[in-house]
Amino acid sequence: MSENDEKCLSSSSSRPTMLDLPEEILLRIFQFLLPYDDYSSIRLVCRQWSRLSHVVRQWRQDQFYKNFSLNDRSVSIHWHLCDPPKRYNLIPRFSHSVCYVDSKRSLFVFGGRRDLTTSLNDFWRLDLSTRSWERILATGHYPPPKCSSTFVEDENGNLILFGGRSMVFVDDVHMREQLHSELHSFSLEKNSWTIHPNLNEPGPICDHSASMMNENQMIVFGGSMINDERIVAEPTNFLWKWTGISTNIWTKISIEGVEPEPRKGHSQFTMTDDQILIVGGSSSTRVCRDVWLFSLKTSQWTQITIENSQLNDFSPSNEDFGYLPFCFIRRSRLLITFSRLKRAPNEHQRDVYSRFDFSHCDEKFRREDFSSSIRNSSSDENDETTRRRTLTTQRRTHLPTNERKYHFIDLSNSLQIYRLDLSNLFESNSFVRWLPSKTTSIFGSPTRSSLFYSLSCARTELILFGGIEKKKLQINRRCVEHSENSTYRSLTSEGTLAFATISTIPL
Repeated sequence: MSENDEKCLSSSSSRPTMLDLPEEILLRIFQFLLPYDDYSSIRLVCRQWSRLSHVVRQWRQDQFYKNFSLNDRSVSIHWHLCDPPKRYNLIPRFSHSVCYVDSKRSLFVFGGRRDLTTSLNDFWRLDLSTRSWERILATGHYPPPKCSSTFVEDENGNLILFGGRSMVFVDDVHMREQLHSELHSFSLEKNSWTIHPNLNEPGPICDHSASMMNENQMIVFGGSMINDERIVAEPTNFLWKWTGISTNIWTKISIEGVEPEPRKGHSQFTMTDDQILIVGGSSSTRVCRDVWLFSLKTSQWTQITIENSQLNDFSPSNEDFGYLPFCFIRRSRLLITFSRLKRAPNEHQRDVYSRFDFSHCDEKFRREDFSSSIRNSSSDENDETTRRRTLTTQRRTHLPTNERKYHFIDLSNSLQIYRLDLSNLFESNSFVRWLPSKTTSIFGSPTRSSLFYSLSCARTELILFGGIEKKKLQINRRCVEHSENSTYRSLTSEGTLAFATISTIPL
């Protein structure tokens, strides 16, 4: 070995590695890792990394749950948008069915609607560790194309798909709505679909809710069903119990006392071993803003008082409330949903934004300069206002001038977080209340999804997928001044995939 080779070998052996970094730097690096397989991998390196991984994991959980529960200051959300894979035919959709399986670190998506006439039956898996999509090619009795179904996981690792609807052609021109009554189960171990027919099933149903309870039972409430006398589907308030794959027995639960109003499109959550909670949805005549708790032991419904039940800035508007999914953050005892802002922009905001084209805000936000600016933002209200003003001033010259007919995009398309506090649900004088929330960043929120999207809670992050949105584009101010009423144009666009965490937790 030559003298130069010995010098190179000695210099390479003395070169610092990741193991030589201070713990403060390692903790900062580990904050950027995803809380799935990455955490499992770094625990295998050495004892120090294993200890630091537990510290980062606990810090991430505390930040996520505590910040969502704050009442006295704004909740700053960090959005991360992901483009659909180009090599796969992942069609944008709405009214689809999703099920998050923590053991597989994956989000499973089935079917949905491509438009008002086309339903889908493709089956996808989103690997949250790699943020990659995979189309599942399963065997067995495959479900038909449909939307508005329920998709839940049982205790044995099976995914239960029930109900739904689709559009079928009556002739070459006319179509009609078809409701489904099939119950399918997908085995994660065998990668196979199985149908479970039963004569006592509820019948064709859609827009219902379902959740698993103790002893592997599934409770189904409400939804739209077709009566014997009428062809048109109408909302119901029936309650059904399914005993599981092994027995496959349907039982209609008899209710004692008051019952919720028949509804569809609501959300349902299992609170205890024998209690479920429903919220949202709409009936034949109105939007349902009430909250109900059902006890399986007593077979009774209890209406929960909403402390601030009147329409205010803390809860979504009636225009969107009946079409919003809710997500339950169990540790914080909160129901979370996202909806458009209810306030119209003021004159200053009109002057600032009317000259520029914001149709590609989501694409610009994915750039590094926007991501770095928002990643370092503070959740304090004053800091948030300053950050937005600074960000607008710095990037204003880079935004293309809008030379089209429409000069202003209504800022109400941005999503705001809404939180329903359930911490007093099981008190002697039980009630729930809407918590105050501040707006999210107009550059960060996925403005292409505001209705009929899916919302799931994974490990310290919320996953928003799919949906549609009705955008309101206001005509040029000169045109509006010559007309008595402001003219709005309703546009519908397809959804996206977005991950939401607290702004102090980067992705």
